[in-house]
Amino acid sequence: MKNKMRKVIIIGLCGVMGTALLTGCGGDDGAAKSGSGSGKTSKSDAGNSGDGDQITLKVVDWESDEMNAAMQDAFDNVFTKEHPNIKVEIVEGSYSDYGQQMTGMITAGEAPDVFQGGYDMGASFYKKNLLYDWSDKAEEEPDFVDSFYEGTMDGWHLDGKTYGFPGLVNTYGVFYNKDLLKAAGVGEPAGDWTWDDFFNMAEELKDPSQNKFGAYGFDSSCFGIANVSTSYGGEPMMDKIVGTSKVTVDDEFLNQAERVQGLIKDGTLPERTYETANLNSMFEAGEMALLYFGQWEADTLIRNTPDFEWGYAPTPRGSKEKTTIYDTIGWMSPKNTEHPEETWELIKFMSSEMYDTVLKETPVAPCAYADSASVFYDVMKEHDHPEAADAVKQMMETEQKNGIRFADDWSSDVGKVWDPTFNDIMDGKSREPLTKLQDITKKINQIIEGS
Repeated sequence: MKNKMRKVIIIGLCGVMGTALLTGCGGDDGAAKSGSGSGKTSKSDAGNSGDGDQITLKVVDWESDEMNAAMQDAFDNVFTKEHPNIKVEIVEGSYSDYGQQMTGMITAGEAPDVFQGGYDMGASFYKKNLLYDWSDKAEEEPDFVDSFYEGTMDGWHLDGKTYGFPGLVNTYGVFYNKDLLKAAGVGEPAGDWTWDDFFNMAEELKDPSQNKFGAYGFDSSCFGIANVSTSYGGEPMMDKIVGTSKVTVDDEFLNQAERVQGLIKDGTLPERTYETANLNSMFEAGEMALLYFGQWEADTLIRNTPDFEWGYAPTPRGSKEKTTIYDTIGWMSPKNTEHPEETWELIKFMSSEMYDTVLKETPVAPCAYADSASVFYDVMKEHDHPEAADAVKQMMETEQKNGIRFADDWSSDVGKVWDPTFNDIMDGKSREPLTKLQDITKKINQIIEGS
């Protein structure tokens, strides 16, 4: 599917420290935060707004025409039937300068009632006092808030305030070409496979004579390395997804960085400078056996290559625990929203029930709201990819979720300090030892403290 959300996400996967973007997705009953019942909105608990004056609420997003059509259908045929006095209108945002567009609209008092963004945008806008504070509403309806997958709300509150809600969650697993694995005599990955399994499989599949790496797309940024190291008992790189106050590069991080460094050196994994823009099209064309990528590619494969024999495995695990790297996009409102009560009903709907309709048409990612996540899984199964449904569900249910980028305003300054040294060390272009990264971490924490 030609989805602008997907384009942004790809940037995030390939990015390194200092990359800021818009993104997100995931959910299912058993994985919701403890003890809550369903938080779904209904006529009875929504504060039915059918008795008021007719109003129109505007929504701005960067989504594809297909997804916007599915969203509008959900508004017209589900939400408005429960709230007859509320009409919802979608306004397509400017993809190239979306953040600037929204900032300008809010400061000019011309903002929509709800708009899309990544949790990094949410944190930045909150700090600039541009967002409506939903904290009181969230406290009044704990069942709704507690019905999101564990960890997916972490990027949507700061300083005890809730400034938005996640919609979709992006998880990152491994697509595999069944025919190429069979031809190479390599078995398909199991759902409980380890990083050792993944890297060993990649070593078997590499072919330097044909300029073929064993696996493509592996996130060899500091965030990808940290995701591996935490699965071996290492300390998370960021103490918090948003509002990060400390960055840590511990010995386990260095161990895993050394392993990845060796795999890059022997041609099992591409260098960090390898061009990543066409990875998905290369996989679709049958040019690679293993692709570490976001689950949204499944929708593209189903649509464009119905005869392609592919599978999808979850993020491998380490020796200590399962971890996963994830990203969310969601919904927030400007501080000067004119109809807060009606907007609250809409934003709840958009974070939950809306996806019951949308994901049947555009299954790019699971919903963060538990009760609505099963739609994505069901669609994967309907298209004969139960392993993809199981893989994504497993990643969504993983308790330790690591961020894919820094989400604070100081990230660009951090990138200038970290990126050149890290990239050169990992690609073997610098003789600096990996321990140099711990020295740089001290500088990073000084930047954070001074921000």
